[in-house]
Amino acid sequence: MIHNDMEANMKIRSITMAALVMCCVGTNPINAQQGSGGTPSQQSVYRDLAAWRHAEAREILEEQKATAGKSAGSHIAWAVMLAQERKLDQAVQQLSKATRQDKSDPAAAYFLGEVQSWKKQNASATKAWRQARDRARAILKEDKRNGWAMYWQGAALIRLREYAKAEAQLKKALKKGADRAMGEYQLGLAQMYQKKWEPARAAFNRCLRADSGFSHAYYYRGRVWQELGKTEKMLLDMDRFLKLAPDAREANAAKSILRAGG
Repeated sequence: MIHNDMEANMKIRSITMAALVMCCVGTNPINAQQGSGGTPSQQSVYRDLAAWRHAEAREILEEQKATAGKSAGSHIAWAVMLAQERKLDQAVQQLSKATRQDKSDPAAAYFLGEVQSWKKQNASATKAWRQARDRARAILKEDKRNGWAMYWQGAALIRLREYAKAEAQLKKALKKGADRAMGEYQLGLAQMYQKKWEPARAAFNRCLRADSGFSHAYYYRGRVWQELGKTEKMLLDMDRFLKLAPDAREANAAKSILRAGG
């Protein structure tokens, strides 16, 4: 059984989608296609955020201040960092401003919903995710092959609990150049919440093949192992998760599982 705390933690590791923010710092990230990922330093910062490596990500963001500090992508990435550091009020303020400034980009609205959900502002979070979904949909009317827009729409649909639609959209996104690790991770979530245990496990496996440091993929694959009755594998994944992200929002749940031995 997927426990209620999993549903409550829907906001989770989507914060790692900072990759899509940082892939084109200084330009509109939604227009990035074919998974270009930006410069090596930009690729590094989103992988550091994905692996919950605060110090490394902050160092790169500081280095980029001079060249990209005023860009929309940089503002969103800094807000994501603030949220990871539990500075939620500052993050909401910055993301609210970014959402108002660019009414076409779903990224800020999506992250705004994430942080608002952490603050238990559920109505506001739902409104922001609907904005993200609708903005991505508008982009796709103009550019039907935009993989990033497909990604944002799929991720927002998960948060809106439209799991089947999210799954279909994320599969398209992966074919059109969205980031492999993050796309597979979100796909795994969409399948998991439909109780498609084996497809979800396979998606998390692909995520981890693309990025072995993607901490939350271990956590949610562990929960899938639990559903499949594979206690030993579940415990191994929970241990891996805690080693990578000991201060993440799901850390207490993982510790409880390890203490209970499954």
